[in-house]
Amino acid sequence: MERDRENITYIHSIETLYSPQGFAFQREKYLPKITFLEKRFGDRFPEVSVLDVGIGYGVFLHILEHEFGLEHLFGMDPFPGSIEKAARFTSADIRQGDIMDERWPFNEHSFDVVTCFDVVEHLEEPAVFFAHVKRFMREGSILVMTTPNKDLPYRMRSVPLLGIPDPNPTHINVRPSAYWKRLATSQDFRIVDAWKGEHLTHIRFVPKVLSALCRLLRLDHRRIPLVRTFEQSFCMVLEITRG
Repeated sequence: MERDRENITYIHSIETLYSPQGFAFQREKYLPKITFLEKRFGDRFPEVSVLDVGIGYGVFLHILEHEFGLEHLFGMDPFPGSIEKAARFTSADIRQGDIMDERWPFNEHSFDVVTCFDVVEHLEEPAVFFAHVKRFMREGSILVMTTPNKDLPYRMRSVPLLGIPDPNPTHINVRPSAYWKRLATSQDFRIVDAWKGEHLTHIRFVPKVLSALCRLLRLDHRRIPLVRTFEQSFCMVLEITRG
């Protein structure tokens, strides 16, 4: 399996991400966020500038470029090997940089959209991300971020036979959604929208049954309070409060 061995925060491989099954899984993950952006920007959507912070191997940028035709795409990642792998799948301008750096390798106030998917849980001081990212957002821009959903099913991952252990040892700051909401608002962001979504997971058996029932009944699992506790991810859309 081909992966960036230097990037211990990202445990996926090229084969799992870009295989037909793996890519379908990734599309399901990212499409709700892209749909939100389409509605938010309307006719301007094809022209928006997007910075993806923590690119993995470029799947999100690949989808924006090859399926939605966006051209003003940028990425930032601290791992050269991951950047090299992502460059095989997207022509986005990806630059080496670390969230914790005071200076990022971009001009300030340059982006309509900043995305940060499954990154903040790796940071010892996630408040620094919110403090730094504001400098690179234009007036009226938004930040879209996700992080693991720490509801009861996530807490049950260590239960033998029932839980699915977290394979990523660098998840050092997995927190409840209320924590991320408080942190964002304390850093002068306003919550435009927030939801628990992506995939039903974390423990065995129950999520598969619930997912099958939702498909059968044509229900959105993200909209059902009990079911969404099994969601993999918590997502927030934020804008800067000014004045």
